[in-house]
Amino acid sequence: MIPNAITIGRLCALPLFLWVYSRQAPGASWPAAILVLVLALSDVLDGWLARRYHWQSDLGRVLDPVTDRILFLFLVGALLLFGVLPWWAVVPLIVRDGLMLAGSALMLFHYHEKPSIMRGGKLANFTLVCGIQFFIINVRVVAWPVYVAGATLYVVTGFRYIWRELLRWKRSRPTSAAVS
Repeated sequence: MIPNAITIGRLCALPLFLWVYSRQAPGASWPAAILVLVLALSDVLDGWLARRYHWQSDLGRVLDPVTDRILFLFLVGALLLFGVLPWWAVVPLIVRDGLMLAGSALMLFHYHEKPSIMRGGKLANFTLVCGIQFFIINVRVVAWPVYVAGATLYVVTGFRYIWRELLRWKRSRPTSAAVS
């Protein structure tokens, strides 16, 4: 399906981003920023196409969020690699995504349930991408507050996802009869 091809294209573009950004990092790299914008917009496009034309698939429901996590980890990893972000600004995002991936895999493979999307997560992703964009174009005075707001929202929504999915899992489990 076309949405899955777009998602796979996002993954394939990550080495291109690294190459483009490495040519000017840690300074401003407008070409890398434009590429990140295209990657972010392609994420919106593949979701819209899947919903609009009923092209949703089980593969896409797993591939898209996993690709999103890989994209964020790759981008903040590149900023860390080139000395733009310190380790302490990246570790909370890595921990959050690691927990999200582990929890999603557990829900999907062990309990055969798919985690659902939350609007707060979309806002967190958008804010975080904006912060990353400002770092890439070297406007750190704007990048830091936007990144901190996005990262905070990203971590908070991650814990909200985990909490909600644990409650949902607990409610879906059959209760055992009390023994007298």
